[in-house]
Amino acid sequence: MNRRNFLSGAGLVLTTPFAGCLSAIDGNGNPQGTENLPVRFWLEEVSLSASEQESVTPIVFEELSTEEQEIAQTALDEGEYTVEQGSEPPALENLRDRIEQRTGNGETLEAYLRREVTYYRVGFADGDHIIAHPDH
Repeated sequence: MNRRNFLSGAGLVLTTPFAGCLSAIDGNGNPQGTENLPVRFWLEEVSLSASEQESVTPIVFEELSTEEQEIAQTALDEGEYTVEQGSEPPALENLRDRIEQRTGNGETLEAYLRREVTYYRVGFADGDHIIAHPDH
């Protein structure tokens, strides 16, 4: 490999991680903030062994209020429940509180919801603040 190929490859490797940062510029050249990101709630079905099921304390769908169940059902049917920041219904705030209790107020991003015998990993983001995430 000659020096020119090495340097051009190294430049690509070094600049690639920053490519997303450059796309966060509005039409006037100003950086776009994250203050307008929505509140998102989603569920991803998981298979847990019997011992894993015993080691988690899931949110139980059947114990949720009717309004909370409707939000969870929307997340299941549509892939996620989304609302603008500042316009969250009380039922979503209640779900957030339940999720934060399960995550130890941020100690872990892991929370589960159980509906009958099916388990779901919970995803919840308030703008750019991640409360729970299925991939962690």
